[in-house]
Order: sequence, then structure tokens, then C-alpha cells
Amino acid sequence: MALKLEEYVREDGSNPYQMWFDGLDSQAAAKVTVAKARIELGNTSAVKWFRGIGEYVIDWGPGYRIYLAKEEGTYGFQERKENMTLTRDFKQTVVKRVERNPDFAKALLDEAATLFLSGEADTARLILRDLVNATVGFESLAELTSKPSKSLHRMLSPKGNPSMDNLAAIFGAIRNWLKVRFDVRVVAA
Repeated sequence: MALKLEEYVREDGSNPYQMWFDGLDSQAAAKVTVAKARIELGNTSAVKWFRGIGEYVIDWGPGYRIYLAKEEGTYGFQERKENMTLTRDFKQTVVKRVERNPDFAKALLDEAATLFLSGEADTARLILRDLVNATVGFESLAELTSKPSKSLHRMLSPKGNPSMDNLAAIFGAIRNWLKVRFDVRVVAA
């Protein structure tokens, strides 16, 4: 069950979440982005609910919390439409940060690789998809990997199933685009 995550936007257009997110260091912002991708995929097992408000605790660094509010179904939508809270898809904030912060882009690539190697392929694909959208783009990625753009979109979709060769080509293209190299280490659990 995929969920739609949106950020609250004030009537004056300011976005408290984006201001908070932009103040995080690159690694912390990447951890928050991964947590939100997990929630988007419907993995809410780490969310504790209290009277309609959810709390997702990220146990990393000093510890971070993401607070969620459930929006009821579409019942009464027409009556509520005029009084609806302004929102925006959280992916817009991620894309903007990647575009202006290369360290954040590198941290997301590191998270995607770690997720794949840790068995969280669904979350890794979502992180890679957002990273491609914010950096190289799918058309350029198609040229760099010699794979059709539509196939790349399918591979990095929530239900995608890329082969190891295709994943290596995608990671390689993004790695080259960001001008980074991988330094793989094994850490005891």
C-alpha cells in the first residue's frame, strides 16, 4: 500500500518542513529522505500513532523525528476543498536540495547502495529514482547506460526488478555524474 506524503505549506507560501530539512547536514537529510521513502512504500511499522498523529523516530546521530498526520478518506471532500490546508509533495524538497547541494546527492547515492546491499531494494529504487530525476535525468541516463528511458523508469519504480547488470550501469552513471567513487566496507552488526 503506497502512501502519499505531503508537506504543510503556510498561506504565505513558507514551508516549515523545508526550512527544517534544509538546516540538516547532508547525511541527516539523507536519513530523513530514506525514512520518508519507507513510509511512502507503506512501511509504517516504525510509526507510533497517538490520537491521529504519527511519530517516526530515526535512531541516527542525535536522533530525529518525523511527525505525520493522517488525512481521512475522500468522504466530504467537496465540502472540505475550500478549507483544505496547502500542501506540497515532499519529493520537491528533496529534488531542490539535490540540485543545490552535491554533498546531499552523494549521501543519497550512498544510502541507495547501502539499502540495496541491506535487502531494502524497494526503498533503494525510490531513492535512486529521485536522485536520477534531480541530477542526470532519465533521458540522459538512457544515453549513458544504453538502456531505453521507459525501461529505466520501470526498473526504478516501486515494483521494478532491475538486473544486477542494469543496477551496476545505473549506479555507475550516477556515480560518474556526481564525480564520486564507492568505498565499500563491511561493518560488524
